[in-house]
Amino acid sequence: MKILRFTLSLSALGILIGLPTILAQQQAAEAPATDRHVQTRPAVAGLHGLVTTGHPIASSAGLQMLLKGGNAFDAAAAVGAMIALGEPEMNGIGGNGFATLYDKKTGTVVSLAMAGAAPKALKPAEMTPEMLNAGINAGIVPGNLGGYLYLLERYGTMRLADVLAPAIEYAEKGYPIDPLLADDINRGKANLLKYPTTARIYLPGGQPLRAGDLLKNPDYATTLRKLVDSETQATAKGGNRAAGIRAAFDRFYKGDIAQEFDRFFTANGGVMRASDLAAYEPRWETPLHTTYRGYDVYSNASTSRGGFEVLMQANLVEGLDLKTFGSGSAKALHAEIEAIKIAKADI
Repeated sequence: MKILRFTLSLSALGILIGLPTILAQQQAAEAPATDRHVQTRPAVAGLHGLVTTGHPIASSAGLQMLLKGGNAFDAAAAVGAMIALGEPEMNGIGGNGFATLYDKKTGTVVSLAMAGAAPKALKPAEMTPEMLNAGINAGIVPGNLGGYLYLLERYGTMRLADVLAPAIEYAEKGYPIDPLLADDINRGKANLLKYPTTARIYLPGGQPLRAGDLLKNPDYATTLRKLVDSETQATAKGGNRAAGIRAAFDRFYKGDIAQEFDRFFTANGGVMRASDLAAYEPRWETPLHTTYRGYDVYSNASTSRGGFEVLMQANLVEGLDLKTFGSGSAKALHAEIEAIKIAKADI
């Protein structure tokens, strides 16, 4: 039996999507009233493996990979492609993140930095906090997509066509959005209206999607299909699985998709160019390491918050009994640090 566990962090703007109302109704129907707090993130147990994400459709995509015989990395890439539809205000293939994993075959912990740089033509002195928070020049080179492909190439087992299939289907056919995403779309409609291609997806007819409305993103489906087509063409010419994945990577960062980025940013006053995408490569790194009360703690070296910052905090407070501090923040920090353990994947 293989228990597949894998940690993946994706960064973008927005709030976390949950289903507290539905869960509260379910608990009320199934059990008498108690003083127990409603749990929006209950503990989930799995016999042969499990997938947990910020949205059910993303978890479903990852679970499909495991049921088809894929491993944790196939599942992680499927999740990354689908989560852009489930919580687009928080995650997407255009976001940035990192992955830290334990390679059982070599006995080493490795880390993958999946973050693109700011465009070369960007002038930091001209940027205001508002411009850095939102707008055409707030974005940096997409990192996550390249990272997913690197993970698949080195550790995955499935074809890109299979991994992206769930996200392509949902992007084309749509799915009914939840109330929290509907509220986020409504709050952000002023920004969404600035770009017709974005408004067409989230504000059809000029009105925000409401809870229960189908969210379709045919442009996203087209992009994913282009990646699959590149993989298919490469393998048809005799290339192996890795060559197919690399062909998809090159099309996104160096081909017609990169040129579309260039065209869009130029047309809307942005400074990102195709050359910025062409210069991007995810980086395999040796993670930072410390110990905390008998646990090995690892972090991607390129991250700050949630990265070396947490390792430094662990070193600072290891000798203290945080339970005696009494404050909520101290207890929370203690709980967070005690929960940090090395993530392992049988590959």
